[in-house]
Amino acid sequence: MRTVINTILTSLIIVTSQANVGAQQDYLASQYNFNSLMLNPAYAGAHSYIQTSTMYRSQWRIEGAPTTQILCIDGKLDKLPIGIGLMYSSDRIGVVRERVLGADMSYHFRTSWGKISFGLRGGFVGYSAKLDDLVVWDENDPLYVNGNLRERFLTLGFGTFVTSNSGKWFGGISVPGYFARDHVLRASPDTRFYKRHMYLYGGGVVDVSSTVALKPSVLIRYMETNPILVDFNLHALIYDKAISETQVWLGAGLRTNMNFLMSVEADLPYNLRVGYSFDVIGKGLYTHMGAAHEIQIGFDFGGSTTIIQSPRYF
Repeated sequence: MRTVINTILTSLIIVTSQANVGAQQDYLASQYNFNSLMLNPAYAGAHSYIQTSTMYRSQWRIEGAPTTQILCIDGKLDKLPIGIGLMYSSDRIGVVRERVLGADMSYHFRTSWGKISFGLRGGFVGYSAKLDDLVVWDENDPLYVNGNLRERFLTLGFGTFVTSNSGKWFGGISVPGYFARDHVLRASPDTRFYKRHMYLYGGGVVDVSSTVALKPSVLIRYMETNPILVDFNLHALIYDKAISETQVWLGAGLRTNMNFLMSVEADLPYNLRVGYSFDVIGKGLYTHMGAAHEIQIGFDFGGSTTIIQSPRYF
């Protein structure tokens, strides 16, 4: 029975996920450059203030297309080199839904060249599949008469995040769910359903003039048994006014599955942040399904939150 369940869920994810991504279980997001807590627990407390962000992502123009919601909050404990954070995500693909709640803690220390932090994430993952919502040939098939399938399990992951003294160069590596105690969905006792995801990323800012800066960055995603997926991004700071506390970034990127990415992100007065991005698939069967749209809204408070005091590059 476990083999049957695993086959059903894996097939659903493969059919409804992006071209060449395969059975990518974790959410796929494009606006991770200014808040990588969604990828890395070591990012918690990276700034001297508390930052919150919420993101919504919708893909394609078909029923059951992937949708993702993410909520993050993190900050640094006063007078201690410790950061804490919370991350919640809800990912729906067809009749399959995954919810993840992660609690993060990181430790930061200074070096001669910058700052390095190590983080841990304890997570709770919930999978569900509403098989009774599927359109099947035989409604009396015993595979589908039991209705919903559910799995709940705990995870433990870790990561590292580094920044330069200037605050313009950054990088990280993480495996947010290295250990996972899933049981129900395993095809066999030795083969777990929930695969490990590893993220390796980095970037930096190069000043072109007093008002224009470029930020190249790269993100490498790897999931067990799946091809490596790489994002190449370039953001340009096109508007930077200290008086109005406003920054505007335009971005473009390419994902190795031939997704083309465009984005605009702005830091606004009153410590607000907004961002919008869309991905377009450039080849294959999925080109007619339209773009993936992603909206992110954030708010920072406490500490040195103004752009004048703390220019935001990551």
